[in-house]
Amino acid sequence: MSDFKTLYPTVDNSLRMRADASLEERLTRWAAPPSQTEIEKCERAERMIRDAIYSDPTLSKKKINVFAKGSYANRTNIPADSDVDIGVLNEDFFFVDYPPGMSGADFGFSTANYTFEEYFKDVARAIVNKFGSAEVTVSDKCIKVRSNSCRVDADVVPHYTHRRYVDRSRFHEGVALKSGTRLIYNWPKQDYENGVAKNERTGRGYKGLVRIFKSIRSEMTDDGIASSTNAKSYLLACLAWNVPDEYFGEDAYEAIFFDSLDYLIGMTASYANVKEWGEVNELKYLFRDAQPWKLEDVHQFLKDMKAYMEKFR
Repeated sequence: MSDFKTLYPTVDNSLRMRADASLEERLTRWAAPPSQTEIEKCERAERMIRDAIYSDPTLSKKKINVFAKGSYANRTNIPADSDVDIGVLNEDFFFVDYPPGMSGADFGFSTANYTFEEYFKDVARAIVNKFGSAEVTVSDKCIKVRSNSCRVDADVVPHYTHRRYVDRSRFHEGVALKSGTRLIYNWPKQDYENGVAKNERTGRGYKGLVRIFKSIRSEMTDDGIASSTNAKSYLLACLAWNVPDEYFGEDAYEAIFFDSLDYLIGMTASYANVKEWGEVNELKYLFRDAQPWKLEDVHQFLKDMKAYMEKFR
Protein backbone atom coordinates (compact mmCIF):
# COMPACT_ATOMS: atom_id res chain seq x y z
CA MET A 1 0.00 0.00 0.00
CA SER A 2 1.40 3.39 -0.96
CA ASP A 3 2.61 5.97 1.57
CA PHE A 4 0.97 9.20 0.44
CA LYS A 5 3.38 11.36 2.42
CA THR A 6 6.13 10.10 0.12
CA LEU A 7 4.06 10.32 -3.06
CA TYR A 8 2.59 13.72 -2.27
CA PRO A 9 4.73 15.84 0.08
CA THR A 10 3.08 18.55 2.14
CA VAL A 11 2.01 21.57 0.12
CA ASP A 12 0.47 24.87 1.11
CA ASN A 13 -3.17 23.93 0.67
CA SER A 14 -4.31 27.43 1.61
CA LEU A 15 -3.32 28.76 -1.84
CA ARG A 16 -6.09 29.39 -4.34
CA MET A 17 -6.45 26.53 -6.83
CA ARG A 18 -5.34 27.24 -10.39
CA ALA A 19 -8.21 27.16 -12.88
CA ASP A 20 -6.30 24.70 -15.08
CA ALA A 21 -5.24 22.37 -12.25
CA SER A 22 -5.83 18.70 -12.98
CA LEU A 23 -8.17 16.64 -10.84
CA GLU A 24 -5.23 14.82 -9.25
CA GLU A 25 -3.57 18.16 -8.44
CA ARG A 26 -6.76 19.38 -6.80
CA LEU A 27 -7.20 16.25 -4.73
CA THR A 28 -3.54 16.25 -3.72
CA ARG A 29 -3.79 19.86 -2.59
CA TRP A 30 -6.96 19.22 -0.62
CA ALA A 31 -5.53 16.07 0.99
CA ALA A 32 -2.40 17.80 2.31
CA PRO A 33 -2.00 18.34 6.07
CA PRO A 34 -2.24 21.85 7.54
CA SER A 35 0.71 24.13 6.85
CA GLN A 36 3.25 24.82 9.60
CA THR A 37 1.92 28.37 9.95
CA GLU A 38 -1.61 27.08 10.53
CA ILE A 39 -0.37 24.54 13.07
CA GLU A 40 1.58 27.19 14.98
CA LYS A 41 -1.50 29.45 15.24
CA CYS A 42 -3.55 26.53 16.53
CA GLU A 43 -0.87 25.59 19.04
CA ARG A 44 -0.66 29.18 20.28
CA ALA A 45 -4.39 29.30 20.95
CA GLU A 46 -4.23 25.96 22.76
CA ARG A 47 -1.27 27.11 24.88
CA MET A 48 -2.96 30.37 25.93
CA ILE A 49 -6.15 28.54 26.95
CA ARG A 50 -4.12 26.02 28.93
CA ASP A 51 -2.38 28.88 30.76
CA ALA A 52 -5.72 30.52 31.53
CA ILE A 53 -7.12 27.37 33.16
CA TYR A 54 -4.05 26.28 35.09
CA SER A 55 -3.36 29.76 36.47
CA ASP A 56 -6.94 30.34 37.67
CA PRO A 57 -7.10 30.37 41.51
CA THR A 58 -10.20 28.15 41.63
CA LEU A 59 -9.53 25.72 38.79
CA SER A 60 -5.85 25.23 39.64
CA LYS A 61 -6.94 23.44 42.83
CA LYS A 62 -8.97 20.87 40.92
CA LYS A 63 -7.96 17.86 38.83
CA ILE A 64 -8.23 19.46 35.40
CA ASN A 65 -6.96 18.13 32.09
CA VAL A 66 -6.84 20.57 29.15
CA PHE A 67 -6.63 18.82 25.79
CA ALA A 68 -7.15 19.41 22.08
CA LYS A 69 -10.01 17.55 20.41
CA GLY A 70 -11.77 17.43 17.07
CA SER A 71 -10.24 18.12 13.65
CA TYR A 72 -7.21 19.99 14.98
CA ALA A 73 -6.23 17.23 17.40
CA ASN A 74 -6.76 14.57 14.74
CA ARG A 75 -4.90 16.60 12.09
CA THR A 76 -7.81 16.48 9.67
CA ASN A 77 -8.47 20.24 9.75
CA ILE A 78 -8.38 22.33 6.58
CA PRO A 79 -7.78 26.08 6.03
CA ALA A 80 -11.47 26.76 5.33
CA ASP A 81 -12.43 25.80 8.90
CA SER A 82 -9.17 26.38 10.71
CA ASP A 83 -10.07 26.66 14.38
CA VAL A 84 -9.42 24.61 17.49
CA ASP A 85 -11.66 22.74 19.91
CA ILE A 86 -10.18 22.63 23.40
CA GLY A 87 -11.65 20.37 26.06
CA VAL A 88 -11.34 21.35 29.71
CA LEU A 89 -11.98 18.12 31.57
CA ASN A 90 -12.75 18.04 35.30
CA GLU A 91 -11.67 14.54 36.34
CA ASP A 92 -12.96 14.88 39.91
CA PHE A 93 -16.57 14.26 38.83
CA PHE A 94 -18.30 12.15 36.22
CA PHE A 95 -21.61 11.46 34.51
CA VAL A 96 -22.60 7.80 34.42
CA ASP A 97 -24.59 5.39 32.25
CA TYR A 98 -25.36 2.32 34.37
CA PRO A 99 -26.15 -1.22 33.20
CA PRO A 100 -29.88 -2.00 33.05
CA GLY A 101 -31.43 -2.29 36.51
CA MET A 102 -28.51 -0.66 38.32
CA SER A 103 -27.95 2.79 39.84
CA GLY A 104 -25.33 4.80 41.69
CA ALA A 105 -26.25 3.05 44.94
CA ASP A 106 -25.01 -0.26 43.49
CA PHE A 107 -21.58 1.29 42.97
CA GLY A 108 -21.40 3.42 46.10
CA PHE A 109 -21.47 6.68 44.14
CA SER A 110 -22.92 9.91 45.52
CA THR A 111 -24.17 13.14 43.95
CA ALA A 112 -21.44 15.68 43.14
CA ASN A 113 -21.21 18.75 45.37
CA TYR A 114 -19.91 20.89 42.48
CA THR A 115 -22.45 21.13 39.70
CA PHE A 116 -21.54 21.19 36.04
CA GLU A 117 -23.17 24.63 35.77
CA GLU A 118 -20.87 25.97 38.49
CA TYR A 119 -17.87 24.45 36.77
CA PHE A 120 -18.87 25.96 33.40
CA LYS A 121 -19.09 29.42 34.97
CA ASP A 122 -15.63 29.01 36.54
CA VAL A 123 -14.11 28.03 33.17
CA ALA A 124 -15.84 30.95 31.43
CA ARG A 125 -14.55 33.37 34.07
CA ALA A 126 -10.99 32.09 33.66
CA ILE A 127 -11.13 32.53 29.88
CA VAL A 128 -12.59 36.05 30.11
CA ASN A 129 -9.92 37.03 32.63
CA LYS A 130 -7.23 35.83 30.24
CA PHE A 131 -8.50 37.20 26.92
CA GLY A 132 -10.86 40.02 27.92
CA SER A 133 -14.63 40.12 27.57
CA ALA A 134 -14.44 41.75 24.12
CA GLU A 135 -12.66 38.66 22.74
CA VAL A 136 -14.93 36.05 24.31
CA THR A 137 -18.50 34.89 23.63
CA VAL A 138 -20.19 32.48 26.06
CA SER A 139 -22.94 30.16 24.79
CA ASP A 140 -24.75 27.34 26.59
CA LYS A 141 -22.27 24.78 25.21
CA CYS A 142 -18.87 26.42 24.91
CA ILE A 143 -16.77 29.55 25.37
CA LYS A 144 -15.62 31.03 22.05
CA VAL A 145 -12.32 32.93 21.84
CA ARG A 146 -11.92 35.10 18.76
CA SER A 147 -8.86 34.88 16.53
CA ASN A 148 -6.24 37.53 15.90
CA SER A 149 -3.06 37.68 13.81
CA CYS A 150 -1.32 35.21 16.13
CA ARG A 151 -3.99 32.62 16.88
CA VAL A 152 -7.06 30.96 15.35
CA ASP A 153 -10.62 30.92 16.68
CA ALA A 154 -11.06 28.55 19.60
CA ASP A 155 -14.05 26.79 21.16
CA VAL A 156 -13.37 26.01 24.82
CA VAL A 157 -15.66 23.18 25.96
CA PRO A 158 -15.96 22.29 29.67
CA HIS A 159 -16.37 18.55 30.31
CA TYR A 160 -16.88 16.13 33.12
CA THR A 161 -15.68 12.55 32.71
CA HIS A 162 -18.29 10.13 31.36
CA ARG A 163 -18.39 6.44 32.20
CA ARG A 164 -20.52 3.88 30.38
CA TYR A 165 -20.53 0.83 32.63
CA VAL A 166 -20.71 -2.65 31.13
CA ASP A 167 -20.88 -4.29 34.56
CA ARG A 168 -19.66 -3.46 38.08
CA SER A 169 -15.97 -3.42 37.14
CA ARG A 170 -15.81 -2.58 33.41
CA PHE A 171 -16.63 0.70 31.71
CA HIS A 172 -15.85 2.78 28.63
CA GLU A 173 -14.56 6.21 29.57
CA GLY A 174 -15.18 9.35 27.56
CA VAL A 175 -16.24 12.92 28.24
CA ALA A 176 -19.62 14.61 28.67
CA LEU A 177 -20.86 18.17 28.27
CA LYS A 178 -24.16 19.92 28.68
CA SER A 179 -25.99 22.00 26.11
CA GLY A 180 -28.89 23.46 28.05
CA THR A 181 -30.38 20.43 29.80
CA ARG A 182 -29.16 17.96 27.18
CA LEU A 183 -26.16 15.73 27.92
CA ILE A 184 -23.75 15.10 25.03
CA TYR A 185 -21.22 12.27 25.15
CA ASN A 186 -17.92 12.23 23.21
CA TRP A 187 -15.01 9.80 23.06
CA PRO A 188 -12.05 11.93 21.85
CA LYS A 189 -9.35 9.48 22.98
CA GLN A 190 -10.92 6.61 21.05
CA ASP A 191 -11.52 8.89 18.04
CA TYR A 192 -7.85 9.81 18.01
CA GLU A 193 -6.46 6.30 18.52
CA ASN A 194 -8.73 4.66 15.95
CA GLY A 195 -8.08 7.42 13.42
CA VAL A 196 -4.32 7.07 13.80
CA ALA A 197 -4.53 3.29 13.42
CA LYS A 198 -6.62 3.49 10.23
CA ASN A 199 -4.37 6.18 8.81
CA GLU A 200 -1.35 3.91 9.32
CA ARG A 201 -3.16 0.90 7.83
CA THR A 202 -4.10 2.89 4.73
CA GLY A 203 -0.67 4.39 3.99
CA ARG A 204 -1.90 7.75 5.37
CA GLY A 205 -4.72 7.79 2.89
CA TYR A 206 -7.54 7.90 5.47
CA LYS A 207 -6.85 11.40 6.81
CA GLY A 208 -6.14 12.62 3.29
CA LEU A 209 -9.59 11.45 2.21
CA VAL A 210 -11.21 13.19 5.20
CA ARG A 211 -9.52 16.48 4.23
CA ILE A 212 -10.65 16.01 0.62
CA PHE A 213 -14.26 15.49 1.73
CA LYS A 214 -14.10 18.61 3.92
CA SER A 215 -12.50 20.77 1.23
CA ILE A 216 -15.08 19.77 -1.37
CA ARG A 217 -17.90 20.32 1.15
CA SER A 218 -16.56 23.85 1.75
CA GLU A 219 -16.50 24.63 -1.98
CA MET A 220 -19.98 23.18 -2.46
CA THR A 221 -21.28 25.40 0.34
CA ASP A 222 -19.66 28.45 -1.26
CA ASP A 223 -21.41 27.51 -4.53
CA GLY A 224 -24.80 27.29 -2.82
CA ILE A 225 -25.33 23.52 -2.94
CA ALA A 226 -27.88 23.00 -0.18
CA SER A 227 -27.03 19.42 0.79
CA SER A 228 -23.55 20.48 1.91
CA THR A 229 -24.70 22.80 4.69
CA ASN A 230 -25.56 19.97 7.10
CA ALA A 231 -22.59 17.75 6.23
CA LYS A 232 -20.78 18.13 9.55
CA SER A 233 -17.01 17.70 9.66
CA TYR A 234 -17.23 14.83 12.12
CA LEU A 235 -19.78 13.07 9.90
CA LEU A 236 -17.33 13.25 6.99
CA ALA A 237 -14.57 11.72 9.12
CA CYS A 238 -16.96 8.92 10.11
CA LEU A 239 -17.97 8.25 6.51
CA ALA A 240 -14.30 7.91 5.52
CA TRP A 241 -13.80 5.69 8.57
CA ASN A 242 -16.41 3.26 7.25
CA VAL A 243 -14.76 2.93 3.84
CA PRO A 244 -12.97 -0.47 3.86
CA ASP A 245 -9.19 -0.26 4.08
CA GLU A 246 -8.71 -1.99 0.72
CA TYR A 247 -10.22 1.03 -1.05
CA PHE A 248 -7.08 2.99 -0.18
CA GLY A 249 -4.75 0.69 -2.11
CA GLU A 250 -4.48 2.79 -5.27
CA ASP A 251 -1.55 5.11 -5.99
CA ALA A 252 -3.67 8.11 -7.02
CA TYR A 253 -6.22 10.08 -5.04
CA GLU A 254 -8.59 10.19 -8.03
CA ALA A 255 -9.12 6.44 -7.86
CA ILE A 256 -9.34 6.39 -4.07
CA PHE A 257 -11.79 9.29 -3.99
CA PHE A 258 -14.23 8.07 -6.64
CA ASP A 259 -14.06 4.41 -5.56
CA SER A 260 -14.72 5.43 -1.94
CA LEU A 261 -17.48 7.81 -2.95
CA ASP A 262 -19.22 5.17 -5.08
CA TYR A 263 -19.01 2.74 -2.16
CA LEU A 264 -20.56 5.27 0.24
CA ILE A 265 -23.32 6.23 -2.21
CA GLY A 266 -24.24 2.58 -2.71
CA MET A 267 -24.21 1.76 1.00
CA THR A 268 -26.18 4.81 2.17
CA ALA A 269 -28.99 4.04 -0.28
CA SER A 270 -30.46 1.67 2.33
CA TYR A 271 -30.52 1.79 6.13
CA ALA A 272 -30.06 -1.99 6.20
CA ASN A 273 -26.57 -1.50 4.75
CA VAL A 274 -25.38 0.97 7.37
CA LYS A 275 -27.33 0.23 10.55
CA GLU A 276 -24.22 -1.31 12.15
CA TRP A 277 -21.85 1.47 11.10
CA GLY A 278 -20.19 3.27 13.97
CA GLU A 279 -18.52 6.59 14.59
CA VAL A 280 -14.72 6.61 14.50
CA ASN A 281 -14.71 5.78 18.22
CA GLU A 282 -16.83 2.64 17.57
CA LEU A 283 -18.82 3.40 20.73
CA LYS A 284 -21.80 5.06 19.06
CA TYR A 285 -23.82 4.14 15.97
CA LEU A 286 -23.46 6.55 13.07
CA PHE A 287 -27.09 6.47 11.97
CA ARG A 288 -28.88 5.82 15.25
CA ASP A 289 -29.14 7.46 18.68
CA ALA A 290 -30.75 10.71 17.53
CA GLN A 291 -27.76 11.85 15.50
CA PRO A 292 -27.96 15.40 14.06
CA TRP A 293 -28.00 14.05 10.48
CA LYS A 294 -30.47 11.91 8.53
CA LEU A 295 -29.44 9.06 6.28
CA GLU A 296 -31.39 10.35 3.27
CA ASP A 297 -29.67 13.75 3.56
CA VAL A 298 -26.25 12.12 3.78
CA HIS A 299 -27.02 10.01 0.71
CA GLN A 300 -28.09 13.12 -1.23
CA PHE A 301 -24.96 15.00 -0.21
CA LEU A 302 -22.73 12.17 -1.41
CA LYS A 303 -24.51 12.07 -4.77
CA ASP A 304 -24.20 15.85 -5.07
CA MET A 305 -20.50 15.64 -4.23
CA LYS A 306 -19.93 13.14 -7.03
CA ALA A 307 -21.84 15.32 -9.54
CA TYR A 308 -19.87 18.36 -8.36
CA MET A 309 -16.53 16.62 -8.91
CA GLU A 310 -17.37 15.01 -12.24
CA LYS A 311 -16.78 18.37 -13.94
CA PHE A 312 -13.07 18.11 -13.11
CA ARG A 313 -12.59 14.69 -14.74
